Amino acid sequence: MNTTRLALTVALACVLSAPAADAATKRKSAKKKRPAATKKVPAAIPEDTFTPPDSAEPESDAPVAPKVAAPAPLAPATPAAPAKVVEAPAPVRAAPANAVAIFGVARQPAATDFAAKLEDTLTRRLGSAGDVQFVDLATAFPPPEPQGNPRADALFDEGRAAYDNLDPDSAAVKFKAAAEAYVQRPGDLRPEKLGETHLFQGASLLLNGDVAGAKAAFTNALLAEPSLTPDAGLFGQDVQRVFSEAQSELNAQPQGTLVVNTQPQGARVLVRGRDVGTTPLAGAKLAPGRYPVQVVLPGYAPFAAYVEVKPSAPTELKTKLGSAPGLSALRDAAAKAGTEAAFDADGTPPEVGAIAERLNARYVVLAATFQDKKGRLHGEVQAWDVRTKNRLRGVEVDFGKRDGEGSADFASDQVHSFLTGAALPQGREGSKEPLVSSDSVLRKPWFWAAAAGVAAVTAGVVYVATTDRGPGFNPVNGLPGGISF
Repeated sequence: MNTTRLALTVALACVLSAPAADAATKRKSAKKKRPAATKKVPAAIPEDTFTPPDSAEPESDAPVAPKVAAPAPLAPATPAAPAKVVEAPAPVRAAPANAVAIFGVARQPAATDFAAKLEDTLTRRLGSAGDVQFVDLATAFPPPEPQGNPRADALFDEGRAAYDNLDPDSAAVKFKAAAEAYVQRPGDLRPEKLGETHLFQGASLLLNGDVAGAKAAFTNALLAEPSLTPDAGLFGQDVQRVFSEAQSELNAQPQGTLVVNTQPQGARVLVRGRDVGTTPLAGAKLAPGRYPVQVVLPGYAPFAAYVEVKPSAPTELKTKLGSAPGLSALRDAAAKAGTEAAFDADGTPPEVGAIAERLNARYVVLAATFQDKKGRLHGEVQAWDVRTKNRLRGVEVDFGKRDGEGSADFASDQVHSFLTGAALPQGREGSKEPLVSSDSVLRKPWFWAAAAGVAAVTAGVVYVATTDRGPGFNPVNGLPGGISF
């Protein structure tokens, strides 16, 4: 009985102690796993492992927000871009100078020559006054770079190689071909190179016993480059002697005269690459022979040709220069601004503003020529001051008159008065009050431009209409019609 009771007591104690043991085991297990939860998680931690954020570092709760918001490094980078723009601003074009641009415009093909002549007259007369500044076409349209003549240079090198190898026959042929190649492109000619080519050609011919041919080649060498002399280290006494004979014979011949006329005038004339004057060139004294002549005028395509100057006689060269592409575009714009409708309209034609912008000019003068129904030729000149918006209009030209009122010279004087401001009414800026034209002075067309306005004549009264200055504009890029140069 006692044994049975003892067994039941032990069994009951085991049953009751099992949950407590299990709880103790769990508590021990929990104490062993907790350090693992606070351990730093390596970079290669498996995705299914949970780690409480910052549980081991409670002090990190404060900086959490700055770490998440973290645009701090980006803030200073934002104003960096505008700072560079301020340091390197776009270049600003200089304000227009008091320069004048003059264009002749033909409204019919039959009036083309008269438009060019009227433009020349205005340019010559205004230039002779000494107080008018013209636009610098050389700056607006720089001359093209020399292209050289590689074919001629290669032939010269081949001739030189043959000459050094004591093959005068081949050398003479190569030097002759090189000289012809140089002559075919007078615009790219280097006179000293052509002279050297003829010198070696003559030396090659002399080695073959052709004295006459050598002397002719030496003469051509002197015509190309008068300062040329044979190098004693390269050429023997026979070359020196025949060359001196050719030079003496050339100097003994009577000189000729080169006369050059161009349309338009004012072009530089270059002979053998040297400036000998401007057109109209009355006469440049030259020894008889063929010369490379170049005619150069800013804004125009250069002209080059070989001219044969005869002894004791004038040799005349006449040429009409063609506009370079840039100037052609300006002339097209001038033609649009020089129509009858544009001349009759109020305000400044957009093409006039474009011309002034392209050439950095303050004044634009257009000389329009046309035929009436009876075939008679007439001219009309207008001028604009793009800075003040003043305008000169009503200046007529009668090509039948050589002088006096209505002549081209008289029109030039009226334009000169407008450009110099000598005839502008004073104290009328912004006024709309009429100026009575009974005053004889106000009957003159150069008075029809009033300060800040355009004048018109109606019923014997000159009315000053103030123009709207308005906001600035870019006449090159922003005008109707797509004006562009």
